[in-house]
Amino acid sequence: MRHCWDTVPYWRRTWEAAGFAPGDLKSMADWRRLPALSKAQLQEHAAEMRSTAAPPGLVAATSGSSGTPVQVDRAHLSWAHAHANVFRAWRWWGVDCGERHAYFWGVPLDEKSRRTAARKDRFFNRVRCSAFTLDPERARAFFDSLLRDRTTFALGYPSALTQFADEVRAQGLDGRALRWKVAIATAEVLREEQRERIAAAFGCPVVDSYGCAEIGVAGLEHPEGGMRVPVESVVVDQARTAEGGWELLLTDLHNARMPMLRYAVGDLVEPAGVPESGADWPLPPGARCALPMLGTLAGRAGETLVLPGGRGVNANQPSYIFKSHGREGRVREYQFVQYPDRVELRIVTGPAWREAWLERLRGEVREVLGIDVAIRIVPRFERRGRGKHRDFIRADDVEG
Repeated sequence: MRHCWDTVPYWRRTWEAAGFAPGDLKSMADWRRLPALSKAQLQEHAAEMRSTAAPPGLVAATSGSSGTPVQVDRAHLSWAHAHANVFRAWRWWGVDCGERHAYFWGVPLDEKSRRTAARKDRFFNRVRCSAFTLDPERARAFFDSLLRDRTTFALGYPSALTQFADEVRAQGLDGRALRWKVAIATAEVLREEQRERIAAAFGCPVVDSYGCAEIGVAGLEHPEGGMRVPVESVVVDQARTAEGGWELLLTDLHNARMPMLRYAVGDLVEPAGVPESGADWPLPPGARCALPMLGTLAGRAGETLVLPGGRGVNANQPSYIFKSHGREGRVREYQFVQYPDRVELRIVTGPAWREAWLERLRGEVREVLGIDVAIRIVPRFERRGRGKHRDFIRADDVEG
């Protein structure tokens, strides 16, 4: 805070307006009185958020999957902490930095970025599988290549890992033959039915991790249970949303280049403790790892399906409809599309899908949303940005 006060015009001006100075910080209650930083404020005031005593660093850019792409100058120390936290978590699960692994991610579209991605893949000793083109033929070819070119674990989007797992099982392949020690999901919410499908295909633990380009790593699943916060590197707060949920506020403790304090990243969490009481850092019974628990990620804040009557429904709410459908192989992926006057549900079906399920699914959606929704079966979803899948999109994001 003193560094921000002395060298960052935006923070000094913001805190002065709030009647706050670094010497006023004496407790976590004081800390939680500080104004949060929104993505819109970050976009508008980025120039005056850079420190006048900035150490060297590199720019981190988001994929824009939230609808608000931003860039943050992160000091080298911030990047170093982020990587160190990742590698520490890998060691919890028996793998380490430098081990060859399968990487389920997007592939850049322009040639220069492709070359940069290829260099990174070689440096991190990973074999990339494009989340953009994961159809049955490419899944089989990637599986065969992994049998020849041994990897010790998998890392990537849970949607892409699930899609690969579904293809492996549908084609009668032995996923356990890959001998993965763990599959690590990141960058999207890992749903329990996805975890079950991936574990069933490969016979290994499936663990979750959480972070963002602007801050770094903020949660890593531990064998003792729970997503653990690397408190040496970040501060995690929760703030109530207008709908009554909890939004994460993240602070990077090591970005002296462009300090990010109480940043509303846009992600929702079900806290492990009770934030109102201050008891928001519980540990599992008998825990030996002292890192506190983050809670359960619940999707993105502000993604609201607007129904024809004007009523808003958080786009994460309908997700439980698809738990049994995903677990039993009927629906592989789903996506709600918001049009100006209607909502459409698009699904990619699995091997257990039968036409008779269409009416039942329509009824389940009607029960949750209170309206009839058109359902369209599609062969696959178009992925944008870095290849993330989104449960909810607006039609003008993908169509004319």
